Amino acid sequence: MLPREKLEKFGLQSLDNSDLIAVILGHGNKNENVFNLSKRLLNEYGPNPLLSINKMDELSQYFNIGRVQSAKLISCIELGRRLFEVKSRKQVKISNPNDVFVYMKPLFDFNKEYIYGIYLNTRNYLIHEEVLSIGSLESSSVHIRDIFYPAFINNAYSFILVHNHPSEDPNPSEEDIKFTKEVEKAANTLQVPFLDHIIITKSAFFSFNENYQP
Repeated sequence: MLPREKLEKFGLQSLDNSDLIAVILGHGNKNENVFNLSKRLLNEYGPNPLLSINKMDELSQYFNIGRVQSAKLISCIELGRRLFEVKSRKQVKISNPNDVFVYMKPLFDFNKEYIYGIYLNTRNYLIHEEVLSIGSLESSSVHIRDIFYPAFINNAYSFILVHNHPSEDPNPSEEDIKFTKEVEKAANTLQVPFLDHIIITKSAFFSFNENYQP
């Protein structure tokens, strides 16, 4: 049964996340139908980081979908985020690296590296989260401006960077260390507290703030 038919007959609760995305997209691309496309989008982004997508070009190019489809999906995600994020933000307080480890569980099963920004207020409550890049630090383009822009537009007091290691080794690479130093230097210049850079795997995490000694 098609998602729209399920929606009409059984209501919203009968649709899983991929069904909802399929309804929004309407159709797939020349290489895959809308059902495979919606499942791939969920699998490769994951439901939690998907909430932070805000770039039409990223969706259009990576998933080979039209700009109208990208606009619809991003708009639906943004509407949901605006309607419900205020309540959810009040419920999430980040006091230590373990809090981040627990909160970022959706990243555990991803096959790619995700670089994620967690932006906090003065009381360490979450006010914004954003996918900053997909891919390892060696191969992805992570610009300093992309890290700090969400802090400024969301009036964040401080921020934490998080990324996963699909290899299951939480220890930082030389590139991780170099990247962290660059962000720390920029944070000091811009006077935005950079609380930590945390690398996570399914079973462990590495906190630069707690473990790294220059």
